[in-house]
Amino acid sequence: MATTSKEINLSQLSKELGGKGLIADYNDLKKKLILPADGVNLSEEDLQDAISAHVAIDEAKAKAQAKIAAEGKLAALGLTTDDLRALGL
Repeated sequence: MATTSKEINLSQLSKELGGKGLIADYNDLKKKLILPADGVNLSEEDLQDAISAHVAIDEAKAKAQAKIAAEGKLAALGLTTDDLRALGL
């Protein structure tokens, strides 16, 4: 079990730990409780180290930025996403 006030992307943190299942209690945003799911063998020290190294990625924001970048590249080629859809891509 670990507590943190950091921004945490639980799915991302789980992947950073090799796909270990995690659960969290975010009732107190200044003291978020993160712990391994039942049956997951993960030391408190390993969990705390992973949280310390964790930099949460806002997945929705990252996808939006990637979409804007892709549309910019298409525009440079004189294409739109509608053009790609019309081609079945």
